[in-house]
Amino acid sequence: MNQYIKKVDQLAAAPMFFGTVLFLVFFAGTLHLFNVESPGIALDICNWCLFLIYPLFIIEAVIHIALGSPRWKFNLLYCLIPPLRICARDQMTGRAIWFPILAWQEVTPEFRERIRKSFSVPLLLIALLVLPLFAVELYWQKQIESSAMLADLTAIATGFIWFAFTLEFIVMISIEEKRLEYCRKHWIDLAVICLPMIAFMRALRITGLLRLQQLTKSARVFRLKSLIMKLYRAMLVLEVVNRLIHRNPEKSIARLEVLLAEKEKEVEEIKKGISALSERIAMNTLPHSEISEQQGTQRENRRAA
Repeated sequence: MNQYIKKVDQLAAAPMFFGTVLFLVFFAGTLHLFNVESPGIALDICNWCLFLIYPLFIIEAVIHIALGSPRWKFNLLYCLIPPLRICARDQMTGRAIWFPILAWQEVTPEFRERIRKSFSVPLLLIALLVLPLFAVELYWQKQIESSAMLADLTAIATGFIWFAFTLEFIVMISIEEKRLEYCRKHWIDLAVICLPMIAFMRALRITGLLRLQQLTKSARVFRLKSLIMKLYRAMLVLEVVNRLIHRNPEKSIARLEVLLAEKEKEVEEIKKGISALSERIAMNTLPHSEISEQQGTQRENRRAA
């Protein structure tokens, strides 16, 4: 049975990885296009693509449950939250992850560092897109509001940025050992990911209630979405600043190593000073006869030498 589980892992690794990435792409589109007051056909395309891709997660879960795979419960989790499937671990050991080009790799500190470096520069460039995008939204606000196509394009651009941050976060949290610690350190990333989903869920719930009441429009929905999206934009800007500050960890390490060497020299000098003072104190506390005897011994040693 184990060989069948391994075979399924091998065959499903690449299709499920790219399928999940596509799912995340279309989910990002739905998430941000839903906040547009009059979304065009792009929202329908995203929704239909999500509908067509989702059965893959159910099929995979059913197969692993039928085979009795050791980690089949994770497949149920992927059915609930499909994007988490991007970097799922192997079913047998739970120590290896499939990644494009690298194929199956055991999760080691070196592998984590390699993945971290591969994301650093592209994500910094994508983060920098936030500033011109917000400038466009601010400068051409009226044109965007009056044109469904422009509104869709700006929403898709924002969705692409969200997708990139979310992809990086999911990949990194999949390979980290201390996941809660990673979330604590990268709370800005987590806020950037969660805020649009909060806006989506809240607006969806309120819209559902309004439909039950046969109302077609509510200022409350748009005020709520506007408030959360403003907070979302603030988090994106904060994310840009954060990435710019920490853009080159290698240089920071080099500076810290130089500082450490300097401090170690200072510590050695302090230790020597303490040792010299301790010797002087010891000499002062000895009786006069012992001091004379030690001095005499030192003179004899010098003569013998």
